[in-house]
Order: sequence, then structure tokens, then C-alpha cells
Amino acid sequence: MAEIRPINPNSPEEINLVAERMRLTLMEVVNDDEGSKMYSMEWLVDRVRFHLDPTQCDGAIFLAVEGEAIVGHTIVRIESGEGYFSTFYVVPEARRQSIASEFVRVGEAWMRDRGMTAARTNTAKDNTKLQNLLFGFGYKIDVKSDTMVSLTRQIGSKP
Repeated sequence: MAEIRPINPNSPEEINLVAERMRLTLMEVVNDDEGSKMYSMEWLVDRVRFHLDPTQCDGAIFLAVEGEAIVGHTIVRIESGEGYFSTFYVVPEARRQSIASEFVRVGEAWMRDRGMTAARTNTAKDNTKLQNLLFGFGYKIDVKSDTMVSLTRQIGSKP
């Protein structure tokens, strides 16, 4: 099983890897061509750093590590009074090993520690893999558009 740990905010290698995988997420969810052109790598690296800067964002990035390899990440933050999952990514060869489920549990615990009682994410309406993962945790689709859905669930309060 992968170890889940926070990103090292002083590691340019980890920051760049998460940014690269944010692009891969977009390519999977939207399509290769459109996803690769949506944001520059500079913007993606800046976005990773945004989540690590407490003066800009109450956020965190968690990595899944197997041995020496980083096999996935999730980014969480507080947004509009709710916990928000910004992105999930697990390398294809490490999928179906409960890593994404562990990201949901760790992310929700992080949110509850900050007093949040609801968690949310947005994704493409065709991203059935993420939707099915979150349905298993009790998330419901509460907003739909032609291309996107918002999934939410009550996560309780800090014990």
C-alpha cells in the first residue's frame, strides 16, 4: 500500500511533478489535445505553489509514495466555506489499489480538522471514474452544466 504524505514544499522536483500530472489529469478528463493546451506549465507550477502558500490559500497537497516513486497526488483547499478537492491523479499502473480512496479519506480528514462540514469537487460530466469513486463515499451530484458536474457530501465535523 502506498504511503500518503504531504508534499515537500521545498522540493522543486515534487512541485514540478505535481504540475506535470495536473496536465495529465486534464488530458485524461478533457482530451489529449485540449487538455495539453489549457494551461502553460508555468501556470500549473504557480498553481501548485499557490496551494502551498498560506498567505494565498488554506490548502494542502498530499502525495502517494510507493518505495521511491510518487504514484499520485490530490490537492485540497478551503473554498467558499467548504472543503474542496482540486484534483486527483494516480499513475495508471498504480490504479485500482485504493490510492484514490485513501486520498478522499485523508483529504476529508484535513477538511474536518479545519472545521469544514462539507466537501466538494467539480469535474467533467464524462469523468465517470472520479464520479463513481466519490459516489462510493456518498457524494451526490448537486450542480450540472453541459460539460461539468459538482459533487458534494456532508463530512461531519471535527470529533
